[in-house]
Amino acid sequence: MSSGKRKLMGVWKSSIFILAASLLTIILTQDFLFTFSPLKELELKLIDKRFLERGKIDIKDSADVVIVEITQDAYDQIPPPENKWPWPRSIFAKVIDNLNEIGVKAIGLDINMSSPDQFSPLNDELLRSTIRKHKNIVIAGKLDIESEQMLEEGGWYIEKLNENYGNIFFEADSSIGIVNPPPDYDKVFRRYLPFIKSDVNEKLLLSFGFALINKYLGLKNFDLAKRVNNYFVLGDKYIPQYNRHSVLINFYGPSRTFPHIKLIDVLDDKDFKTIDELEYNEEVNTWEEYLTDPELRKLLENKIVIIGSTMPEDRDIIPISFAEGKRKGDNLIYGVEFHANIIQNILWNDYLYNQSKLVEIIVIFLLTILVFLGTSAIRKLKIRFGVIIELINLLVIGLLVYSVYILSIYLFINNKLVIAVVSPSLAILFGYLGSSTYHFIKERQQNVLITGMFSQYVSKAIVNELLLNPDKLKLGGEKKTLTVLFSDIAGFTTFAEKKEPEQLVSFINEFLNEMSEIIISNEGTLDKYLGDAVMAFWGAPVEISDHSYKACLTALQMQNKLAELREKWSKVGEPMIHIRIGINTGEVIVGNIGGEKRFDYTVLGDNVNLASRLEGANKEYGTNIMISDSTYEFVKDKVLVRELDVIRVKGKTEPTRVYELISLVGDTKAIDAIEEMHEYFQGLELYRHKSFEAAMDYFKRCFEKLGDYPSKVYMNRCQYYLQNPPPENWDGVFELKTK
Repeated sequence: MSSGKRKLMGVWKSSIFILAASLLTIILTQDFLFTFSPLKELELKLIDKRFLERGKIDIKDSADVVIVEITQDAYDQIPPPENKWPWPRSIFAKVIDNLNEIGVKAIGLDINMSSPDQFSPLNDELLRSTIRKHKNIVIAGKLDIESEQMLEEGGWYIEKLNENYGNIFFEADSSIGIVNPPPDYDKVFRRYLPFIKSDVNEKLLLSFGFALINKYLGLKNFDLAKRVNNYFVLGDKYIPQYNRHSVLINFYGPSRTFPHIKLIDVLDDKDFKTIDELEYNEEVNTWEEYLTDPELRKLLENKIVIIGSTMPEDRDIIPISFAEGKRKGDNLIYGVEFHANIIQNILWNDYLYNQSKLVEIIVIFLLTILVFLGTSAIRKLKIRFGVIIELINLLVIGLLVYSVYILSIYLFINNKLVIAVVSPSLAILFGYLGSSTYHFIKERQQNVLITGMFSQYVSKAIVNELLLNPDKLKLGGEKKTLTVLFSDIAGFTTFAEKKEPEQLVSFINEFLNEMSEIIISNEGTLDKYLGDAVMAFWGAPVEISDHSYKACLTALQMQNKLAELREKWSKVGEPMIHIRIGINTGEVIVGNIGGEKRFDYTVLGDNVNLASRLEGANKEYGTNIMISDSTYEFVKDKVLVRELDVIRVKGKTEPTRVYELISLVGDTKAIDAIEEMHEYFQGLELYRHKSFEAAMDYFKRCFEKLGDYPSKVYMNRCQYYLQNPPPENWDGVFELKTK
């Protein structure tokens, strides 16, 4: 089978595993075929966790919704027999009148009024007339359900509903809102339904909060939110859907986050006598203070007021997403507060946005592919113990899952975006398991394919010299002054990751072949290949008088040849690679190094290491060829250079002056280019005299004119030294921390 067919077969097989892992994730998390409750509940709990991480938002001074709460104080202060629940409807008529007097915009009565007043029919008539008079009242509709309440596709279906929707005051203004919210799978309340469908007459009924929004916006009583492009549209409000039937509530905090006013304080005006007033014969009239005090009045003016009980015995308490995490049960709030949160969300356009299912599925596929390919790449690392590879993979998987979780919290807090956590985490896990299974099968089929891949490669001897001097085959070496060249591809690791093994080997072979021919044609000795790196030297085993010049000439020709190759490669879509070259001249140990049966003709010593360090130092200055001062002394009459710096490389104590090799003498374009850098040379002189401000100005001009990267390097250094002046004995030497 050809390499192309093997590659195609490998892609096909790996694609099957990726597809299987992705589909399994989708089946378990997307409810297309069934709902896997543990994962569903986990996803919901992770939403709650985001509220815990975000914390409470203080809205008491700015909220548009106020709770008028029925507390024990009202029972204690309403004179008997009217303090017996249910209170006479005249109580609520007076509260409504008082609230409208102060200028509230809408009032919600979250109170069960399914039967006539127990004291007098006149009380019912009084409340009806009050509702008709103000036309800003929403009454509570409760579901009269004979059998179990059902939750289907996010919508509530009412099995039986009285014609007055559970409230005898429906006919007064037809403004009713259903107050029974549906819980999620784990019985926690996170969502709000804009409307609810009756299974009896197919009529859509407003929920309590949306009915109050209708009043606030001046809409008609039965105006329903319309579904438009994943939004519920009500008036000028675009409310993002959590699913087709519900909105995810952005809870501001725990119980009592919204401002609360006691109902008895609203009731106690100049015309109402509390038990204390009757007993002590002293007027208190709390409501009058709200009418006369501007600060108290501001608490209610133009607000939406919800009237309801906050007495635990009334059992209108529900668990929600928000919890403070201090104790069990601190996620419980009263029903009136539940409605207040969604109303405030809508008034402020302060919504939680849900990640679309399409985006979620795309993320599942992308993560599965990424993890499959990533873990597969890690498995190609050459590490002696395979368990270490799996530990690295597991660490990566753990970090990816944790990153998804952290990202979900970040997006929730900063962008109010709710993204899935369970499905991408499963995609990561299944991508890893799919990769593990695929490679297990592949390794069993090809268990001897990659072993000893490079064991047959040996260094090339200088045949003619060895024929003339057979004694060189003995172990040992000699000290000689040579010139050493190191070349390396910049960013090779990133480049290699984007290629298949066969492509990479073919590419590197072509590149190394061209570079090797240049080295050999200039009488260089090709020492070894270090992956994509090339090491060569001049002056041994054959004596070469101008070995420094030959090395510099080779470096320039290598860069020119690479430019030709780049032009060729660009036509077939190959990325543009660059090489960095370091050259140093000095005394080294040269000879056959190794054992009796295998040895290499190579060079050793500090000057060899320096050449390698200079190759890496190019990265600091954005240059292509860097030569040492010792090399420059041999070639200064033959080449054009630009002085770069005085550096101390890692592993060396003595500093080295380094130069950028630009061209050979006589190159007019290079001469013009060097003359264009006159600001750079002026800046360098000022820099060494610690005139950093003036130097930075020259470097800046050179950088802005030519885009010269070394000028930018010195700009940054000048700026640093202006803020952190060097010591008095500063010698201008820059110490490289990396190899």
